[in-house]
Amino acid sequence: MRPVTFAESLAPHRTAFHPSPPKLPCMITLCPLTGPDISVIKSWPPYPTEFAGLDYALRDRGWLDEYTGKPGTEAFVAREDGAMAGFSILSFETAGCAEFRIALHPELVGHGRGKEIALLTLRHGFSRPDIRSIRLIVRKTNLRAQKLYASLGFENVGECTEEVQKTPVEFYRMTVSRDRFMLAEQKVQDAKKGREAVLVIDVQNEYFTGHLPVTHPKGSLDNILSVMDAARDHHIPVVVIRHSSTAPDAPTFRPGTHGWELLDEIKCRPYDILIEKTLPGSFTGTGLGAWLEGNGIAKVTIVGYMTQMCCDTTARQAFHRGYAVQFISDATGTLAFSNAAGTVTAEELHRAICVTQAMRFSAVMTTREWRAGH
Repeated sequence: MRPVTFAESLAPHRTAFHPSPPKLPCMITLCPLTGPDISVIKSWPPYPTEFAGLDYALRDRGWLDEYTGKPGTEAFVAREDGAMAGFSILSFETAGCAEFRIALHPELVGHGRGKEIALLTLRHGFSRPDIRSIRLIVRKTNLRAQKLYASLGFENVGECTEEVQKTPVEFYRMTVSRDRFMLAEQKVQDAKKGREAVLVIDVQNEYFTGHLPVTHPKGSLDNILSVMDAARDHHIPVVVIRHSSTAPDAPTFRPGTHGWELLDEIKCRPYDILIEKTLPGSFTGTGLGAWLEGNGIAKVTIVGYMTQMCCDTTARQAFHRGYAVQFISDATGTLAFSNAAGTVTAEELHRAICVTQAMRFSAVMTTREWRAGH
């Protein structure tokens, strides 16, 4: 059976390029795991190299075979926009305690879904009045998972060695009490109120190998990637936005073409949601506004392309909607233009927009200045 990608699993739940009506923010829900779900999960593609050791959990004789149908066990499938984003397991084997397992679709690792699925599952477990603590084991090499579980209140309580596919693997034992989980959950909810999000606008191949090569300022891409990396380190949500041309014979940004694709450096980095747009303003005809509101965002930081078009328009839209706006001058960029109104260099155009933004709409700053504030 050919592996099922996350994008394919969304069909027919949403339109590929131009949702109508506008796409609402993704909502993760938990449902009881069924036999057909298990078959689909076992056909998922393999995990990236960094997490290859976890792939056995999805396959025959893995977690699904070990736990599903086991007395005292509840298994859930996590759905996002109707597609399976992952699954989780609670096994109530010991009085007052449950064992926890979680696995994501391989294409969603690093995009923030794990924490939401874990929160929903743990909340369900502690809804049982007899459950006082929930435990898990995590590989000593899986630093990302250790950090995630610590943010949910788990404490390291020891070490163990387990045999995985006839190979000994070293694990940490972690556990969370009801009280510690409730405190951690409250911190997560508080962090969502009035927080910042980074909007990465239209960093697509068209601006590098296509018809619109960005020339100013130098190093803008490196700065965009620096902002994305810092945002992830500081738990700031990252929204990636992609532009599509609606005309079937459009010379640029036509869906499915190389120029329309996100730059590889963007694809490989974690982000929270991908927003598709067809006009310069990222709020127009998209679910961006609903997603920001649903996640308690009060401030947006603008990076991407082009300075005078989609970045400028989106910053103005955000200001008009009451958001505080930060415009990163060396993490946005453009190129020279000539038309019936005249000719302008890339440097002149970029500088004029930054000056205009600073007059009313945005706090204009460099990448270094933005990072210093975090």
